[in-house]
Amino acid sequence: MSNLENLVQRIIDEAKEKANLIMEEANKAKDEIIASKEKEANENKRRLLERAKREADLAKERIISGAELKVRNEKLLAKQQIMERVFNLAKERLRALEEDKYVSFLKNVLKGLQLTGEEVLVVPENMKDTVKKLGIALKVSEDETVESGFLIKDKGIILNYTFDSLVEHYRDEMVTELAQELFKE
Repeated sequence: MSNLENLVQRIIDEAKEKANLIMEEANKAKDEIIASKEKEANENKRRLLERAKREADLAKERIISGAELKVRNEKLLAKQQIMERVFNLAKERLRALEEDKYVSFLKNVLKGLQLTGEEVLVVPENMKDTVKKLGIALKVSEDETVESGFLIKDKGIILNYTFDSLVEHYRDEMVTELAQELFKE
């Protein structure tokens, strides 16, 4: 029986050896799978962190850009308000123009126009007597007045030289130059 026992023992030993080899291979495969999954998890973690950082940077840029745009718009609005005040102040000062300066302005404009003498001149109420005394070849309107400057009327045609309309007419030309002067940066 000893041969049989030796044979059984050898089979058992070979089986144990094979079982140990299988266990070693299984452990090795398990370790490789765990290492692979850990590597994959770390790669996913890295990608997620990178994506989160990119999104955070993008959100930060949007917030900063929005704030800069808001500041720029507020500055622009403030500049526009200042420009509006400057033009309104100019109109006020022109309405309060001294008599001699008003007369000089009127004469200079009339000198440059080709008038027939049949036109009617509409001036501010406070300047009617002064303009009549100038001896201008135009009739000064008795029933119409303007707030500032003057109008020349002739058969449905009106030449508007009121200070408000002149300031508005030249406004676009003056805005850039005025802004450069006011807002030197």
